[in-house]
Amino acid sequence: MQENNGSNLVTSYSEVQSKTVRWLWYPFIAIGKITILQGDPGDGKSTMMLNLISEISTGGTTPDGKALGAPRRVLYQCSEDGLEDTIKPRLEKCGADCRNVGFINEETGGALTLDDERLRQAIMEYRPRFVVIDPIQAYIGGGADLQVAGKARKLMSRLSMWAGVYECAIVLVGHLNKKEGQKDLYRSFGSIDVVASARSVLQVERDEEDQSIRVVHQIKNSLGPTGGCFRFEIRPETGFKWLGCDLAAGQENLPAKIEPPVFTTKMERAAHLIRQLLADGDMSSKEIYERLSEQGIGHRTAEDTKKEIGVRCYRKMKSWYWSLKPKEEET
Repeated sequence: MQENNGSNLVTSYSEVQSKTVRWLWYPFIAIGKITILQGDPGDGKSTMMLNLISEISTGGTTPDGKALGAPRRVLYQCSEDGLEDTIKPRLEKCGADCRNVGFINEETGGALTLDDERLRQAIMEYRPRFVVIDPIQAYIGGGADLQVAGKARKLMSRLSMWAGVYECAIVLVGHLNKKEGQKDLYRSFGSIDVVASARSVLQVERDEEDQSIRVVHQIKNSLGPTGGCFRFEIRPETGFKWLGCDLAAGQENLPAKIEPPVFTTKMERAAHLIRQLLADGDMSSKEIYERLSEQGIGHRTAEDTKKEIGVRCYRKMKSWYWSLKPKEEET
């Protein structure tokens, strides 16, 4: 039921459909959410990501042995290493199915930034289950300064919408800042708004007794208890190896969490509603505008959101339709 004298400004939460959180790797990386992986340079963040990418691309298992299901596509954007002499050989060494791992070619299209239209378009067309930006510091353009709270919130809101609408897990890999002695969450890159937008924050550290072993602590989890960790090692003789996963007390048998959606902007709410409306197939634009209006979303916000999340429009008979399917799948 809506209030505010018929203006449709306020919507009752009885109108909101809660949904179960879906996990790529419980409880560390959720589908449709943003995860931050942070640590000092040289601590193995990229190597860890490449090994996880390998499992996702081949339909393998999570580091704690849980089946990932069918092979899925991955978008891995890395600026620090060469494509031919470093990234491709490392993917092959990890056993990845490189047919399922893609990237945005910056040599032909120019330098990529987090607010680049090509990133949204790649997610929309390639439909990856997993998106990794490594490192995030290399993809911050002049208009996307993560140190500025307003710009950081806007950028993270866009990434969050793309993750939710196209059902992919986005991991932002970054280096710790130099503010040693502060709480771990305050050592993340950018303003605190970046951390606030992430649902999970993982921090890589070297084991004090064995520098070849890395311990990855979960220092934030907005979707469940915090405190889990996992380990891996990188040794010259044996290479990379997962060493196990320790969950916080109660996490092992925690039931799936029902999450009522929380929105920081009207556009985020509109994106969520559009995703729900198009979940079962394409719908006429007239009906969508009517349904959004019932939820207090005006025509202008609907249009802005449609453009932001990359809704495809096509004409059928005398009506226009909206679609979130890849173009070749439109009906």
